[in-house]
Amino acid sequence: MAYHDDLLAHALEFVHTSPTTQLTLRRAVSGAYYAVFHFLISEATSNWENVLLRTALGRAYEHGVMKTASNRILDKKKFPFMGEDATVVNSLRFVGRTFSELQEAREFADYNLTKDLDPAEAFAQVKSAERIFRT
Repeated sequence: MAYHDDLLAHALEFVHTSPTTQLTLRRAVSGAYYAVFHFLISEATSNWENVLLRTALGRAYEHGVMKTASNRILDKKKFPFMGEDATVVNSLRFVGRTFSELQEAREFADYNLTKDLDPAEAFAQVKSAERIFRT
């Protein structure tokens, strides 16, 4: 199993822990984001000709740059994707929007202890990460 698959499985395990605690919910949300982050990098580097350099190439990806790129493709004026398959475009926009949302949720889960995470919301975030994998 690939690293990103392990991260997603771990997030699912945490969100289904009974009873849930803030620790397990926060680790689930964080793990879901990192699963998607590493999944997208893996997909982006998978066609790099030199297999031995794929991991090194993956190190060039940055969280903030990926979030900015994800948000940019949501702008239908800048990226109208004229003539492209609407299903593919919608899927791409879903991935971009969800990646950005997961990154914000991960930052909240990791750093904002002023408010408890809602178990249903944490579950939804993990499931949205799982949906990216399927998409």
